[in-house]
Amino acid sequence: MTDPIIKTLDLPCDAAQAFDIFVNRIAAWWPLDGHAASAAAGKAALAVTIEPKVGGAVYETMYDGTRTDWGEVLEFEVGRKLAMTWHPGNNADNPTRVDVVFDDLPDGGSRVTLTHSGWEVWGDEAADKRGNYDTGWDFVLGQRYAAAAKQNRRPEGRLREGAP
Repeated sequence: MTDPIIKTLDLPCDAAQAFDIFVNRIAAWWPLDGHAASAAAGKAALAVTIEPKVGGAVYETMYDGTRTDWGEVLEFEVGRKLAMTWHPGNNADNPTRVDVVFDDLPDGGSRVTLTHSGWEVWGDEAADKRGNYDTGWDFVLGQRYAAAAKQNRRPEGRLREGAP
C-alpha cells in the first residue's frame, strides 16, 4: 500500500472563508497554465470548476472551451469538508481520492488538511505518481491556494468585496 499524501496549511482566515476560496474561487488561484490537462497542448486552461454538491463534477474548461472531467464530489459539507475522486486528464475508471478538511483555529485562523489517497489504482506507477503529486500539491496548495487565502481576506476576517 502506498501512503497517502497529507498536506496541512494554517491560514489567516476562518474555515468558512478557506472553504469558499478553495471551492467557489478555485479558478482564480489554480495554476491553469501548468497543472491542467490543457497544459499537455502547451496552453492554459480557461477554468477549473467544483460543482458544490455531492455528485457534482470537478472539471476543467480547456483552452478551446471543451470540458474534461477531473473527478466527482463524494462529500460536501459547506465550510467543513470536501471529498472527491481525482483523475485530471487520465485514469477516469480508477481515480484516486482527495479529501480536504477545514477546521477553525482558536486564534481565528483555520487549518486546512488535504489528504490524497488511493495510489494503488496506479499499480507499478503508484510511487512515481505519488511523488509527482506530493511536490505538485506543495505548489498548488502551499503556494497558490495559500496566497489566495491571504489576499482575499480583510483584517477582521471577511472576504474582500469583489474578490475573484
